[in-house]
Amino acid sequence: MNAPPTLEQTLARLDAIVTGLERDDLELEDALRLFEEGIANVRHARQILASAELRIERLIEEKGKTHFEPMPAPE
Repeated sequence: MNAPPTLEQTLARLDAIVTGLERDDLELEDALRLFEEGIANVRHARQILASAELRIERLIEEKGKTHFEPMPAPE
């Protein structure tokens, strides 16, 4: 059983997908397949980031009370 890809692996694959979609000679079906894969990778990356944010929120505690600090918005 393979482990799910890491965030870094997912982002690297997304970069490769974007590069592939920028090609002029890409057939429509291939472009659609890459686009669908890209959407799945974006969803996976968002899931990883949401999980990390939840872990961070759980770890930040101040005087016995959880203190939530918003994560900066991505640029």
